[in-house]
Amino acid sequence: MIVKICGITQPQQAKEISQLGANYLGTIFYPKSPRYVDLDKIIEIKQSLNESTKLVVVVVNQDEKTVEELLYIADIIQFHGDEDYSFIKNFPKDRVIKVFRLKEESQIKQMEEYMKDDYCLLLDTYKEGMYGGTGETIDIQLLKKVLKLYDKIIVSGGLGLDNIKEVLSQIKPYGVDASSKLEIKPGIKDISKVKQFIEIVKSYEPNN
Repeated sequence: MIVKICGITQPQQAKEISQLGANYLGTIFYPKSPRYVDLDKIIEIKQSLNESTKLVVVVVNQDEKTVEELLYIADIIQFHGDEDYSFIKNFPKDRVIKVFRLKEESQIKQMEEYMKDDYCLLLDTYKEGMYGGTGETIDIQLLKKVLKLYDKIIVSGGLGLDNIKEVLSQIKPYGVDASSKLEIKPGIKDISKVKQFIEIVKSYEPNN
C-alpha cells in the first residue's frame, strides 16, 4: 500500500520522512495554500529524498508549460483542480495523479474515462472553495462504491492516527495520503506522528 505524506515544506523533514519509508512525498505548488513552496524549494526537497521515495508536486489549474517544467523536477504531478481529461492526457500517464473531491455518487461517472485508461486517482474530501487540506474525514460509504469499480485509488481527507486503523479495517485502497492531522502547524510535520502513521499503514500490507 502506497503511503503518501503531503504538504512538505522543509528539505530536512522531507529527508526524515523519506527515511521512515514514505513511498510518495507531496509538495504544494499552489500559492493560495499555507503549505505552498516555490520551485527552488521543490528542487531542494527532491534532492533530500532517497531513491525509494517519489516526489509528487500538487498543482491547481496550472498551465501546460508550467506542468512540463515541474515534470523535469518531480516524479509525479497531482492535479488537484478543475483540470479536464483532455488537458491531463497531454502528460505521461504513469506520472499523473488526478484528484476528485468526493461529494456525491454522480461523480463516479466523471471518473470513468480515467478508470478505463488506468490512471491513478486520489479521492479527497469535498469542501466548498478549498482544494484539499481540509482535515475533514472522507465519506467511507461513498469510497466503498468507487473501490468496487476500480482499485487504483489513493484515499485522502482527514486521515490521521485517530482514524487510520478504522478506515483500513473497512477498505483496502491502493494508497493513503495524510497531511494536516500529522502537523504541528501547516507545512511542519510532527515526525513522531508521521512515523506512527507509516508503521500502522505498513502493518496492513498483505505480507504482515
